[in-house]
Amino acid sequence: MSSLLLANCTPSTNRVALVQEKRLSEIHVEHSSDRTLVGSIMKGRVTNIVPGMQCAFVDVGIQRDLFLPLSDINLGEPWQVDDEDDGEESQPPVSITDILKVGQEILVQIIKEPIGSKGARGTTYLTLPGRYLVLMPTSSHIGISRRIEDPVEVARLHEIGLGIKPDNMGLIIRTVAVGHSKEELREDLEFLVNLWESIQRQEMLSPTPSLVHEESSLLLKVVRDLFNSSIDKFLIDNRDEYEKVINYCKFFPADLRQRISFSNETLFEKHSIEEEIHRAINSRVSLPSGGYVIIEETEALISIDVNTGSYIGTNDLEETVFKTNLEAAAEIARQLRLRNLGGIVVVDFIDMLVLEHRDQVYETLKESCRGDKTKYNIRPISELGILELTRQRIGKTLASQLLEKCPYCKGRGRIHSRDYMCNKIFRELKKFCESR
Repeated sequence: MSSLLLANCTPSTNRVALVQEKRLSEIHVEHSSDRTLVGSIMKGRVTNIVPGMQCAFVDVGIQRDLFLPLSDINLGEPWQVDDEDDGEESQPPVSITDILKVGQEILVQIIKEPIGSKGARGTTYLTLPGRYLVLMPTSSHIGISRRIEDPVEVARLHEIGLGIKPDNMGLIIRTVAVGHSKEELREDLEFLVNLWESIQRQEMLSPTPSLVHEESSLLLKVVRDLFNSSIDKFLIDNRDEYEKVINYCKFFPADLRQRISFSNETLFEKHSIEEEIHRAINSRVSLPSGGYVIIEETEALISIDVNTGSYIGTNDLEETVFKTNLEAAAEIARQLRLRNLGGIVVVDFIDMLVLEHRDQVYETLKESCRGDKTKYNIRPISELGILELTRQRIGKTLASQLLEKCPYCKGRGRIHSRDYMCNKIFRELKKFCESR
């Protein structure tokens, strides 16, 4: 599979597109005025405890207090899970009032952005991601990425993890560590341990509330999380950002560094990314056969409706419906990833009478979601043709980054955001000046 990373950088906005088989798979946007909070470590003060909900609210210096449930509070090893991939904590035999008090200072990491009227969500299970490892300074177990399927490699990496793990700290070995040496993983770990020590010093010197550690910029996060041997080229259209990435990658293998290039071309136009982005903020998505999918975002859930549209197929209605649903399943997986949609998703497929067809559509959706690193939980299609799934919510949706409520219709419609329009004007002016 051919894969490209394309970075478009302007004074106000950085955007990175992941293109696989000449189709846009992911788009990441970062406005200079709106850096993400996810991953940041904050020093805060508990302002309220709600025993009935077993949660606390913490003032970390942002607009709304951070939500901190008991399940996200590190209570020590007796209550921690052994498998980090499960993402669930066992219920401790304690109340949140035994752990926290109003006015108490606490170090928390933001794991979910504020959405609508909901504040950010935090955890005291702190993590510091690196190239090959994730350091867990408040835990002590070792986890291996589930995406590493070779049992021999899993055993090798687990042995390396045991050999380099600091006392009273934990590690998660990432997928990109496959095939890399113990020395390479140790170097990554040394960097993360030094970073944690600097965070501890910063915590002691900082007032409450305050930001103690900020997540990396967009391009550096992309290098850390997406740039690996599966990427054929990483093209960047800004010289300063290119130099930052090259400096960050100075310890990477030479063959990987050589795939990073500066480009004077208008990358997003050359690869039709602008058109793909425009289509990704529309509710209607066309399918190759003539059918279409309607995607609607609400505060409670994401609703997706599948329709045959202009596709009339053959004389067999069941086959027409089946083919449309198969196309929709693959496209829905792509759109969830592209639009960064999370939470509860309900898909209303066209009714299928043949049970084998339902199973095949279900399996197609599951298989199409495998390329997405985000966690899924997908349920089989019901007799009503309804499929329910959850996708882990990470960061903002694409629509929330590029659209805002229309001031003239009192929120019933949406228009392009000011950041989106300013960035578009900048690109058009730059293109005009370069053509003269």
